[in-house]
Amino acid sequence: MNRDGRALSPILRSWEFAAAAALALATGVAVLLAYLLLDPPTGDLVDLGLYLAMAGGVAIAGCWAVVRWLERWSALGLLGQAILVALIGSATSITTILILAQLMFISSDHDLQVLLAVSAFSAIMAVFCTTWLTSSTLARLLAVARSIRELAAGNLDVQAAVAGADEVASLAEDVNMLAGRLSEARAERVALDDERRNLTASISHDLRTPLSTIQAMVDALDDGVVSDAAGMKRYFATIRRDVARLDRMIDDLFELAQMDAGALRLQRDRVALHEIVEDVVSAMRPRAEQAGLSLDLEIARETSVALLDGDRLERAVANLLRNALEHTPPGGRVSVSVAESGGQLSLKVADTGEGIDPAVLPNIWTRFYRAERSRSRPAAGSDGAGLGLAITKGIVEAHGGTVDVASEPELGTTFTVRIPVSR
Repeated sequence: MNRDGRALSPILRSWEFAAAAALALATGVAVLLAYLLLDPPTGDLVDLGLYLAMAGGVAIAGCWAVVRWLERWSALGLLGQAILVALIGSATSITTILILAQLMFISSDHDLQVLLAVSAFSAIMAVFCTTWLTSSTLARLLAVARSIRELAAGNLDVQAAVAGADEVASLAEDVNMLAGRLSEARAERVALDDERRNLTASISHDLRTPLSTIQAMVDALDDGVVSDAAGMKRYFATIRRDVARLDRMIDDLFELAQMDAGALRLQRDRVALHEIVEDVVSAMRPRAEQAGLSLDLEIARETSVALLDGDRLERAVANLLRNALEHTPPGGRVSVSVAESGGQLSLKVADTGEGIDPAVLPNIWTRFYRAERSRSRPAAGSDGAGLGLAITKGIVEAHGGTVDVASEPELGTTFTVRIPVSR
């Protein structure tokens, strides 16, 4: 037996049990009513029970045969099947009346003829009511089917308008939910395509700029345009700076590719967040002094040793600090603070720089987005690729943390990182 057959067999066994229980219940109720209403002899009651059980068994067997025939061979629709079931029920009723007449529970031919006439009337009404109800249900099913065909044709705005609170209405709700999710997926795909195009354009621009500078410097050195030691040192410093920038951009792209592929694996070790921040601040202090900025570090108290990916967190902190230094004018201040409270490590990087327009604040986590109007680098040595904040967010979230930003134009910006302590 195939897998579908194995899945269906428990259902068939449950229906077999239900059929036996229904037959026993119907026979018992009929015999009990006959005893209470007619008070016949015991032998007649036994005969009645046997005949009714036999008639019910034949009806159930016929119903089973019809169901299997409908499953395998019949091309009848739901309406035809419902009518057929109504006819089977009516035939069972007429057969039962004939059995009662045979057992002399019906006193005369006149009574038998009246009962047969009433049974015929009941059969016609049963077929009509069954047709009416089934037609209504079938119309609702057809409405759901039309919606599904619309979905298959690509119309994701379709909605199956089906009234009621039964299974058909539930099916319509599921179809509408499917349409909504497919529409969301299509919108995400369009956004992803746009992002991919922007990614290609941004990569081309951001890689071309330092490469062009390096090419020009190398050509100038090769042609002997610069021969003095000071000039050559300046050219080599520029080349070294742009090579380092290219290296950071390539590392950023590789990091983003890992995040997109779900392949970012943290190499956790027992480290303290304040030690990571201290190292980054020490490395950035000469750059701050060169830009005429004050760089302060405040550690409320030493943070607990936790399982963190020190290298990646160092990169995230460096991205936030580099971003603050680049957007703070000379004479400004950048403050870094580290604390631990309620089982969470917190890091704040605040600056007194230009701030961020509230209209563009939600976009700063978007890759290759720049809040400044120009695409030129705001300071020498800046990455300028618009990847740092996206990578920082990904690293922090990989640790189960969050990163928030608050900013006021002309007053400054504060980034807050919170990471749960994982020991």
